[in-house]
Amino acid sequence: MRPQGREDVIKKIVLEAYEDPDIVARYIHVGLWPAEENLVLDFIPDNATVLDLGCGAGRTTIPLAEMGLNVVGIDLSQAMVEAARDQASAADVEVELAVMDAMELEFPEAHFDAALFSYNGIELVPGCSGKRRVFEQIHRVLKPRGRLIFSSHSPFAFNRFALMRLKAFVRFIAGRVLGVPVREREFGERFVDDEWEEARYLQILPPSTLIRLLRESGFDLLNYNTRQRIESARKWSWKGHFEDGERFYVAEKSAEAGS
Repeated sequence: MRPQGREDVIKKIVLEAYEDPDIVARYIHVGLWPAEENLVLDFIPDNATVLDLGCGAGRTTIPLAEMGLNVVGIDLSQAMVEAARDQASAADVEVELAVMDAMELEFPEAHFDAALFSYNGIELVPGCSGKRRVFEQIHRVLKPRGRLIFSSHSPFAFNRFALMRLKAFVRFIAGRVLGVPVREREFGERFVDDEWEEARYLQILPPSTLIRLLRESGFDLLNYNTRQRIESARKWSWKGHFEDGERFYVAEKSAEAGS
């Protein structure tokens, strides 16, 4: 049975934000980032059947379909899915769209050639256990050698959010060491109550933790790099640990896992 309690509270916080019409309106644009397009072209075969998780209002779903891929987009938010349907109709592309929880995928085993979880959507999933369950579900619905592309932030990046991450970390330590009642119970969690902030909950994990969760879920890591470096055709180096922007991961369903 699916765990109840804190996980559901966090999911409700996330869902309430992305059902807000003002926040949905921020997502009414379409187009892959150059880094996403590069990775799709490099790692997803032509005519593949692709699961677009956290599809939002169709930013990635529609261009993937325009590339000739067979796309199924899912999102936790009904409002986002409805916006995606409107956008797909306006773009005159055929995509399948559904309201669905990435932790409980309603697809048969070995159904997709590839999966995309864009715009750091993995960080909105409650806790490490929730993220592991997402990876396990994606692994289940991917065909043998199926590919997963997703992105995240890094807690080590030097950017304007560094102070906010530090404050969240201090609250986490205060809860763990001093027993202070705080909402941040896992490393990397951050809760924000400001009305202007759409991401009321995030968990920004070290890339090494996400890679470990991938491997524990049956994936092999094929590629890891920052958005900046992918878009400027630069290879990964240690300096990338501190760069601003997203980190992209490309993983493949392990051969040993079978179908």
